[in-house]
Formats: sequence, C-alpha cells, structure tokens
Amino acid sequence: MTFAKLRVRAMMVALLLSIFAVGGRGVSAQTNAYATAFTTSITYQNIGTGTANINLTVYSSSGTPSAIPASTLAQNGAGSYFVGSVSGLGTTFNGSAVISADQPIAATLVQIPAAASQVKNRPLSNGFSSGSDVVLIPTVLKSFANYTSKFVIQNTDSVANDFTVQFINPANGAVVHTANPANVLPNTSVYYDAGTIAALTGTFNGSVKVTAVKTGTTNPGSAVGTALELQTNGVGAYASQAFPASAAATKVFMATSLCNLVIPSGATTTFYAVQNAGTASASVTVTYVGTAGSTPVNVTSTATTIAAGAKASFNPCGLAPNGFSGSATINSTQPILAIGKVSGAGLYTAFEGATAGSAKTALPYVRWLAPAQGGQQTFIAIQNVGTTAATNVTVKYYSGSGTLLGTHTIPSIAAGAKASSNPTSASPSAAGMGVGGGSAVVEGTGAQLIVVTRVTSPVTGGTTGEDYNGIPFN
Repeated sequence: MTFAKLRVRAMMVALLLSIFAVGGRGVSAQTNAYATAFTTSITYQNIGTGTANINLTVYSSSGTPSAIPASTLAQNGAGSYFVGSVSGLGTTFNGSAVISADQPIAATLVQIPAAASQVKNRPLSNGFSSGSDVVLIPTVLKSFANYTSKFVIQNTDSVANDFTVQFINPANGAVVHTANPANVLPNTSVYYDAGTIAALTGTFNGSVKVTAVKTGTTNPGSAVGTALELQTNGVGAYASQAFPASAAATKVFMATSLCNLVIPSGATTTFYAVQNAGTASASVTVTYVGTAGSTPVNVTSTATTIAAGAKASFNPCGLAPNGFSGSATINSTQPILAIGKVSGAGLYTAFEGATAGSAKTALPYVRWLAPAQGGQQTFIAIQNVGTTAATNVTVKYYSGSGTLLGTHTIPSIAAGAKASSNPTSASPSAAGMGVGGGSAVVEGTGAQLIVVTRVTSPVTGGTTGEDYNGIPFN
C-alpha cells in the first residue's frame, strides 16, 4: 500500500542540550533570555481520518540525520517529542527536523528554557508542510529595546540550496548586510544570531529577506524559517515563524488587539510589526474593532507610509481607549506581512497575522493543568473574518489518545468580531486534561475563522505566556 506523506518541517532554534545530553550536568543560572539555553519539544496532532504512523528525523547543520523510532498516533490524538532526549547530538546543537506520516498532521514547537534559567516562558511557533523560494521575517532586532533576535533557515528542497540572507533597514528598505550561505544540504539549516553580526553595528531594528536557489543555478529553491526574539536584560522570549513571500496580501487580520487591558497580573498591550513585501512604497492603515469596558470601539489609524522591504510598528493606544479589547484589520496598497506581540503583565507572546480564514483549524498544543501539575492553561481567541455571522462554531477538546473530552459550542460570532474559549468552556469540562495535555479543533461550517492560542504558566508574582497560530486544514 502506498501512502501520501505529509512532511512537516520543524525548526529547532538554539537547541542547547548541555543539561539534557550529559547525565544531568547543570549549567550556571542565566538571568536573561538572550543567554538562556532552549531545547525544543515538538508537539504534533493527527488531523487525519485514521491512525497515523509517524517518523521523525533530526538533522545537524552538516546534514547528519538522527532518526527517532517510529510511533503511532490515534485519530485526533496529540503527542510530543523532546529533542533533548535524542542521543548523539552533543552538548550544543542547532538543527532542524522533518516529521513524515501517512495521515495529515499539524505540529507546534515548544522552546523550553534551561531549568537553571530565570526565563519561564516557552516560546511557540509552528512547523511547515512546504517551503518557498523567498522567505521573509518581518522583525529582526539587535540590542533594540533590549531585545536581540536569533533565527534559523532550513532547506526544504530535495537538492542543496544557496541562500541570500538580506538584513533590511526599516526606514528606507536599504540592505545593510548580506550573508550568502552556500550548498546548504536538503533538510539542514543555517543559524544566525543578530547579536554577533558586526555589520549591524550597535543597534538594529529591521527585517530579513531570504532568497533560496538550487546550488550553482538561478532556479528557485525552497526554504522555511523560525525566529526568536530574546530580551538581553530580562526574561522576555518570543517566537514566530517566517513567512513565504506568497503569504503577503493587501489585507491582514489580527485576532487580538489590546490597549492597556488589565488582567490579574497587570496591563497588556498589542504591538504589530508590519513589513512591506511589495515593490513600491505602501500606504498602511489599521482598523481596531472591539470594546473598552462595555463601550463599542471602531477606529482607523491615519495612513503610514512603509518603503518597499521595510517595516513599521503599530499599536491601538492613542486611538482606542485604555481597556480596549478586540481585533484588528490592516489594509495596505502593497502586499504586507504582520506579526503581533502582546507585552505587559508578564506576557511575552507573538502571533502571525492571517490573510484569510478557514472553516477548520487545528491546535496541537492544549493544556489545562492544576497548580500542582505546573499550572499551564490554554486560552483560544477566534476571529470571524467573513462577511456574515459564523454560527454554531465548535471547539472540540481531545486527550492525547484522541478521546473527545468535551465540546464548546459558540452560537454566533459576528462578522469581524471575536470569541473566546478554553477547556473549562466545554461541555463536559475538559479541565482535567492532565500533564500529557491534548489538542483541539475549531470548526465553523462554511465560516472564515482565524485562531490564536495562548498558553500561560504561573510564575512568582503573576503569569507568563506565549501565543501560536491555529493551523488551518480541510
């Protein structure tokens, strides 16, 4: 029997395995995120119609593969693999991975900080099922606002590729530094730490464009990417995946928008990094829709000009009042990409703007744990980006073994509006998901929905958390 295999590209950023690969040897306490060692846990979900046979292979930067024993996963089930348990990777490792399965799967990557670090947030990003010859990272920093970026670009082609990695000035779109890694083998990756690139001078707040060609030719190649933004004087840590250039559009939807919204641990605000992926200057506006308390809010920013290849930042404060909670739509005269961040109240979250909705969305990483089990909890934001109300939207929560634990039915979500869900919203309640956790599927027949999921953890004095985007599927 022949199976059609879905290969999910999983980027593993800054896999520093010294406290896992070497018999329990510790590391000194790390007080900031930039100096912290992260190790990836790959969480995955079977979104097919039968039991999945799963294979995972980890690749070093030189192309050396480390195959993991094959496993099976029930329909609707969720599993995970901690890369720190892979033998033979050494004490410091930067690499990539490929998951192959005979059923469709979705994957979210969890970057787990070293136990000795004061960083408690777990940056989240998604795997990929295909690559692109042009890949864009809307925000890359070096010592800007006390953050520095690290990122990985993986060759998803069947042959070796040459990459052109351009660092772009946000003000005028000029290229300020170019790297040219050549002969990058299939499935392997190249790694960049902006803090070590002297050509970016003391401070850099820009974006990155990666072009892939088949080695020794001008023929288009294929790549994907993942980035971390890490605080140099604190514990902030974000993750996001790079965009294929084809994902750019003149309208981008952001499922979460906040201005000094007070939650139990403090006030939170969203910030958007918008990159112009077009060939000419873009005129960009942002419309914020939601409420401040019980007062409806619908406001649009004045137009901002963004040079080709450059980026600009936006937040709702100043237009929307304090306490605003809602969603946003970004409109542009040129194709754009956007990343959203939520900061304040101990949150360090990042998510990608969406250009279209889906009737069905997978969430591979869902948790609801008691304090004694670590206290991780998942909260889901669902935005209707269609032109009519979405009715009878369901959020189905599954255990790791694929058992349906409970269903939350949302009677209606107005066009442009958003709704929320968490495991306790389900009937019966899915609050007892346990340490192994599980997954969820959001579905609205005929609807156009985008989904952003936040996973929070308790820390001394409050809460920390990170976001990831739901993964559309049919």
